[in-house]
Amino acid sequence: MKRTKKLLAPRTLALITTAALTFGTVPVLTFPAHAAGISHLDEVRVALFIDSAKYKLIEPVTTLSSTGGMDISVRSSASAAEQLWLTLQDSTIRMSLDQYSVMMLETTDFAAAKGLSTKLATMSADGYVLSRVKQGKTVFQVFYGSFPSMEAAESASAQALKDVTVASFTKQAPPAVTGPLHLSAGTFASEAAALQQAAVYAGAGIQADVALQDDATGKPAYSVWIGNEASPAKLETVKQAAMRAVPAIPLQTANTKASYLIRKSDVTASTNGTTPVPHFAAGVGQQKTLVHSKGEAITVKEKADRKYRGDMEISTYQNKLALVNEVPMESYLYGVLGAELGSGWPAEALKAQAVAARTFAIKQGNKYEIAQVTDTTLDQAYYGMQKEFPAGNQAVDATKDEVISDKSGLISPVFSSNSGGKTADPSEVWGNPVGYLRSVASPDQGAENGKATWYRIQLTDGRLGYVSAEYLKDSGQKDKNGTPYYESTEQNVNVRLAPYVDNTANPSIDQLAAKEKVLVIGQEKESNAYSWMRGPYTPSEMKSKLTAAGVQINGELTSLEVSARGPSGRVTELKANGVVVKVPYPDALRSVLGGLPSTLFEIEGAGSYTGSTPQGANLVIVGGGSAGTGTTSADSVYVLSGNQSQPTSLKKTDLTALGTTGLAKPTDSVGTPNTPSVTPTQGKQFVFRGTGYGHGLGMSQWGARGFAEQGYDYKKILQTYYTGVNITKE
Repeated sequence: MKRTKKLLAPRTLALITTAALTFGTVPVLTFPAHAAGISHLDEVRVALFIDSAKYKLIEPVTTLSSTGGMDISVRSSASAAEQLWLTLQDSTIRMSLDQYSVMMLETTDFAAAKGLSTKLATMSADGYVLSRVKQGKTVFQVFYGSFPSMEAAESASAQALKDVTVASFTKQAPPAVTGPLHLSAGTFASEAAALQQAAVYAGAGIQADVALQDDATGKPAYSVWIGNEASPAKLETVKQAAMRAVPAIPLQTANTKASYLIRKSDVTASTNGTTPVPHFAAGVGQQKTLVHSKGEAITVKEKADRKYRGDMEISTYQNKLALVNEVPMESYLYGVLGAELGSGWPAEALKAQAVAARTFAIKQGNKYEIAQVTDTTLDQAYYGMQKEFPAGNQAVDATKDEVISDKSGLISPVFSSNSGGKTADPSEVWGNPVGYLRSVASPDQGAENGKATWYRIQLTDGRLGYVSAEYLKDSGQKDKNGTPYYESTEQNVNVRLAPYVDNTANPSIDQLAAKEKVLVIGQEKESNAYSWMRGPYTPSEMKSKLTAAGVQINGELTSLEVSARGPSGRVTELKANGVVVKVPYPDALRSVLGGLPSTLFEIEGAGSYTGSTPQGANLVIVGGGSAGTGTTSADSVYVLSGNQSQPTSLKKTDLTALGTTGLAKPTDSVGTPNTPSVTPTQGKQFVFRGTGYGHGLGMSQWGARGFAEQGYDYKKILQTYYTGVNITKE
């Protein structure tokens, strides 16, 4: 049985990438000239695991499952037709490359094998556990990693043994490097006959496996392969032992130049070592092993158990295992829409995303040499069937074969989650213009609809933070300035520096006890894709972020200021201590600053005055000082509260000072209920407030939703975000 695949024509690689929905980093400096390129693509090749210069995600073994079993086909090169080798009823298999590895342990104690394997899984190379019968006893072999050379395996082994726990498992016998050198004990007409011969060697203590390989007529046949050695000398030692044990069977070096699969028993996921799954070690080089589901989809355990339509291709790329999902274009787009948008989005916004995603995939060409795209936001998010929804699938079907082009051919339709009210100009992201991209107004505010309110509070020890309004209620009490006291409705309520939940980037700074009272001095929406806050960061924290991004700061960080903006208001230049922060392209400033959602932001620096009215309205400084410098030019400051039309003059002595520790230090009280409480941030801190999520170029997904809600159809949405384009069939 042969299954023929359409091959992918090579083309000039587009240098542009998009990272939709999340940060949307676009790591390019120049935009390539347009080319007609591929105008139609039946299948998309999505790299799930790959070791490439553009993207790396490496696994030594992959676990594939499918209800109803799987077909395994092999082709020896990109131009060869697939030939069906196996039809399996097993619902789960594991695949690896027949390379060098380290057998860390061989034992009859499954618990010990499992323990070591669990530990190795936390290390860089990972591993697996095989079971086999030797001289009538079941033994468990723990392998670590998959490497292109014996030297690489030895190095990894030495590194692993530095761990005390790993070393404790190997006291009885040192780890042994295994490799892809084998001996053939003959070819057999059936798998049963090959298994019977392999059992003869196993009974004599000789390691033997059944391998599948084409015979002289080109049909798959079963062979018995002995040894799994890393050097010719070790293979010769195994040969001599095997000939003494079974002298009647001639042995010859196995042909590993041709395609092959070695079947083993894998008990890595077993709880007791008695429930193995087939583990196939595939030949390296030009061999492509295809796994086809006999059901609806294939589940990949190492990809969070996501289910994928189409086939899985296992191959060797850059001496590592590569896993590529070969999937029909429309099925791929089902997964993209499911990952990028949600089921509640308007149909026209979904259609706009479908057309943009299809065009983008085609435009990539063979970007990763063996694949057009990855499944990450480096290209466009794709989670297989995991998040598909009917309306998204219908949008893909309704726009089948439609793409976006201008007079030069297909465009590269970059998009991001939210443009913050105005899309970016290419000069603000890459530093150079692109004909069909320019800054336009975008109705992105919908991203903050329904977001929770957070209260800005002052703790009893003077520290400031944010608490979700869900966990505070008005106590009915106020301080002498009329600022209300609220109390916690639950025990252990988290207080955070910024109004959003992220236990890594924005951890809790304290917890409120039940009914603990705090001053509420303001409120704002929870940070979201449209409007957000990051920080506050101390100078040392900010300097660490800059240093980590390769920006060198001499001495203490004393100032951080926006020194240039682009047409949409995005930051295109930043100065630290008065010196321009050098970046390869303007959008890289987001990474330099620790991963800001967008470059459409303001910096609230040290020395600015902040505060609130008794009703919680924010204040605006309108005179009397220089924000960000920590100095003032007069004895008074002027503040404008949310309910005032004229500013109020306050003496500097009538302030509450915030010291370098973030503690409020009372001075003379402000005195009247209608006068705002004001806090000068004398301790240097940096707070970033901005709008938008992503690079902001091209289509804004939230903006597309907003336009659809205003009555735009998908073509008008696309032609609003991309100038001078047409929507046509491929």
